Amino acid sequence: MRDNLGEEAFQAALAEGRAMTPEQALAARGSVMLPRPLTSEPTAARHAKSPRYPAGLTAREVEILRLVAQGLTDAQVAEQLVISPRTVNFHLTSIYSKLGVSSRSAATHYVIEHHLI
Repeated sequence: MRDNLGEEAFQAALAEGRAMTPEQALAARGSVMLPRPLTSEPTAARHAKSPRYPAGLTAREVEILRLVAQGLTDAQVAEQLVISPRTVNFHLTSIYSKLGVSSRSAATHYVIEHHLI
């Protein structure tokens, strides 16, 4: 798998998997995540540009959060990111937990307050 994905994508997937609770891992097991296209930038340059997000959010969680804040449904987010609605729901559960919120509107308020869009 490491050879197919490349080291960076493999390590990112591994870290995401290690951060999951057993329940989250079981919920996500049917989802398929496609590796992102490789760029011509050297690895060090990509890492240097990697932003730090508040509340321990991952880049993927921020991506989903931005789409939710724009008013997209779980199904629309899933379609745009080429993931399953179940995976979107998994990410939203993690996002809500990290932000200490329990609704889309509270999460949207957080996005606006922290200038994530």
